[in-house]
Amino acid sequence: MRIADIKGEILKNEPMCNHTSFGIGGPADILAYPVDFEDLKALLKSVKDENLNYFILGSGTNLLVRDGGFQGVVICLKRMNHVAVEREYHSLGGTFASLFAQAGAPISKLLAIAVDEGFTGLEFAAGIPGSIGGAVYMNAGTTLGEIGDIIDSATLISPEGMLVTKDRNEMGFGYRTSSIQEGYCVLDIRVILRRGDKDKIRTRVLELLMKRKQRQPWEFPNAGSIFRNPNEESAGNLIESAGLKGRAVGKAQISEKHANFIVNFGKSRASDVIKLMNIVQQTVLEVHGVRLEPEIKIIGKD
Repeated sequence: MRIADIKGEILKNEPMCNHTSFGIGGPADILAYPVDFEDLKALLKSVKDENLNYFILGSGTNLLVRDGGFQGVVICLKRMNHVAVEREYHSLGGTFASLFAQAGAPISKLLAIAVDEGFTGLEFAAGIPGSIGGAVYMNAGTTLGEIGDIIDSATLISPEGMLVTKDRNEMGFGYRTSSIQEGYCVLDIRVILRRGDKDKIRTRVLELLMKRKQRQPWEFPNAGSIFRNPNEESAGNLIESAGLKGRAVGKAQISEKHANFIVNFGKSRASDVIKLMNIVQQTVLEVHGVRLEPEIKIIGKD
């Protein structure tokens, strides 16, 4: 397997358990860290020329890598993580700002700048794990808001290395989804936020962080919400009322704190998590007549 020489780091036979929030996953043939657009373009050309499988990785949240690992190239964007305030402007409704963020930046980094500068509109993201790229791809959010609500535009790179810029209306945002085509990678985004009261913004973020910490099992490795909420119902409530809280397979367990989280409380295998997910789907279907669909991405081989 050959890929282009890049300025960033290239690791071979790298255990993915070291690169996911679940702490689970077999080795990737190659894990590459591009540091800029030229690196990323060269990597995409290599995988295309060599007809290799590839996967774009951000922070490794919302992801389960199977025990057999990933055959191909995992391209991790963590080192493409620049975030900045580009400009402020006045318009109807107040003073606004355009903020720029590269895909590999954590959502928390963009939120921190918004809080420090006194810009409101991103508070809903307090405690949401993951990178900007992944958040855009799946329109991450809560009942209080979604990434798609604040995006002005996004720059994507095609599998052939071509740049495409799309505005919010072209992104096809829906509940935990977007219309970004398979194989396309988010390179960077611009969001629009409004100037607000810095102290109120900071207080609100801290309140939301505290609520998330109280409700979610941050003390154990996990991948966030496992299933999508069906038809505005709570997947967690459906799982809990089906009597599944605390159910375990191996070292994977449905959280006692929030039933839509599966936690790794030891050295869990991906197969344990998948078996537990299957139990949840089957039981909830039998009890409630509802088929839960996964929110997490599962990649790799058994």
